Amino acid sequence: MESASSLLRERRLLGFFSHPGTLEEYLHLLKTSIEKREPCTILYHNLHSLYSYLSSESLRKFYQGSTVLIDGMPVIWLYKLAGAPLSREHRITYVDFIMPMMEMARDNDWKVYHLGQSADIQQQALDKIREKVPGIQIEGHDGYFDQDPQSDESLEVIKSVNDFGTNLLLVGFGAPRQEAWLYAHRDQLDANAVLSCGACMEYVAGAVKTPPRWMGRVGLEWSFRLLENPRRFAFRYLVEPILLAGLLARNWVAGRFSSPARSHKKSKSNP
Repeated sequence: MESASSLLRERRLLGFFSHPGTLEEYLHLLKTSIEKREPCTILYHNLHSLYSYLSSESLRKFYQGSTVLIDGMPVIWLYKLAGAPLSREHRITYVDFIMPMMEMARDNDWKVYHLGQSADIQQQALDKIREKVPGIQIEGHDGYFDQDPQSDESLEVIKSVNDFGTNLLLVGFGAPRQEAWLYAHRDQLDANAVLSCGACMEYVAGAVKTPPRWMGRVGLEWSFRLLENPRRFAFRYLVEPILLAGLLARNWVAGRFSSPARSHKKSKSNP
């Protein structure tokens, strides 16, 4: 079996990177990581995370060494504009990912742990998963604890995760808190496969309505969420894309003007 770290190709573009893969490829990555006991940390990129990533040096540091799936059709479109042979099959959203992941965990006798959301929403979500995937071993802890690096409460949560014998850990604090917490504590977590999953369990619990899946396939999920909760999503979906376009344009210009200099330097050092 291949090494988990070699399964998905890293693709860099305009100051960010990701590891595009299909749902089946990511499930295979999880299986390889857990069966071979190779630590794997999976984060994600959509337009919101890209804006945060390109705006924050600390968030870019949190992504170092991780595998990054694409959770947003606009990110696929960016790669396609650059000539990458990607399709909508390379866009993975947790609405589609979560149940196949849970079924694989049940079928392979993996223990799953979820961190995040309020206790009541998390309980509703875990009960739904247990109902739809009978026999799954899954527990959780809400996201309302002191998430500062090495805080007493963080260390207690880590002990709970490890004592459960967790194979697959889902962390849903929302960006950038989930990435910051994982960066500070990943080495203390025994789970082989660790994924940031944002508000995934809010959708599983039914606390937030799931957009029709055809909207996700054509990149219109944002409009559904905006109409349902304009106060929460107006800045994210109406303002951030404009600011992100400026950041991407800046990186494109920087790349265009720096490339000749790098090539010239390389040719001088390698006659």
